[in-house]
Amino acid sequence: MKSSFISSSAIQNAMRLTIRQAQNQMTKATMEATTGVYADIGVSLGGNAARSVDFSREVDRIDSIKSSNSLVTARMESSQLGLSKMKDVGDGLVSKLTALQGSHDPGSITVAIQSATSALSTMMDTANTMVNGEYLFSGINTDVQPLTDKTAATSAAIVTQLNTYATGLGKPVSALTGTEMSTFITTTVEPMFSQANWTNATTGWSQASNQNMTSRISNSEVIESSTNANSEGMRYMALASVMTSALLGQNLSSDAMSTVSKQAITYTTKATSGLVTQASQLGLSQERVKKSNDALDAQSNIIKNKLVDLQGVDPYEASTLVKTLETQLETAYTIVSKIQQLSLVNYL
Repeated sequence: MKSSFISSSAIQNAMRLTIRQAQNQMTKATMEATTGVYADIGVSLGGNAARSVDFSREVDRIDSIKSSNSLVTARMESSQLGLSKMKDVGDGLVSKLTALQGSHDPGSITVAIQSATSALSTMMDTANTMVNGEYLFSGINTDVQPLTDKTAATSAAIVTQLNTYATGLGKPVSALTGTEMSTFITTTVEPMFSQANWTNATTGWSQASNQNMTSRISNSEVIESSTNANSEGMRYMALASVMTSALLGQNLSSDAMSTVSKQAITYTTKATSGLVTQASQLGLSQERVKKSNDALDAQSNIIKNKLVDLQGVDPYEASTLVKTLETQLETAYTIVSKIQQLSLVNYL
């Protein structure tokens, strides 16, 4: 009978190999227990790895659309705040002009003029608001300031035209009747704020585009996601404000002054109505974004559930495997330590 032997070195090397394999398995199991998905998708899924990649890419695409939608929503919310602010100052101007109807004393006239000036200043500042480096009310010209204040030049032109008009009638401005003043306003002042004059490249108030920004909020849905300063609301607000400040200081007759305030109230009311229309249009777009986000969330959840079914591992099984491997490693370390302590000296 032939005897054989196994060296302690061979046992030690075998244990080292076992330890290395256990460590690799433990790293993989720990990752799977922590993330809940396979550590190596390609190895674990094989031919189904392509489906996993497609699902992951679809989730990323949905997240990208939702991120874009959040920027669109922020822009529209800021625009809504601006429109609401302009409407509020318009309502305030109507209140002051209505009070002027009952009293034409110098104090009431001064208050009305100050209110008109303040309303125009607020409208200009709000219309030129920027968010994230873009002008809110420039349409697609987001890098161009939409409005330039032409109050001084326009007021001077109104006064000049008023004097010419009165001279043509053979009377001073102070003698103009309410009917004559109404004719002057509708035939001379109002056309100064027409769409063509408002957007005139040289003398106009606005450099905004009539075309609003559009945004894709889903695979198949595109909305208008901005508004612009060329709307009737802002033009009529400027008309009412400039006309009020320019004409009420011209020593008009009581009849003519009443006509000016009535016309200013009419224009301001049209302005606030136009601003409400703009806000309503943005509100419809906001509602569509909300519904789109809800649909995207539902779609994303479905895909994520499919990913879990495809990639997911049992976290309890992975945790159990980690504990088992820890025990094996501790045992292996103990054996290797015992082998390293073996020595012939102990047996001599």
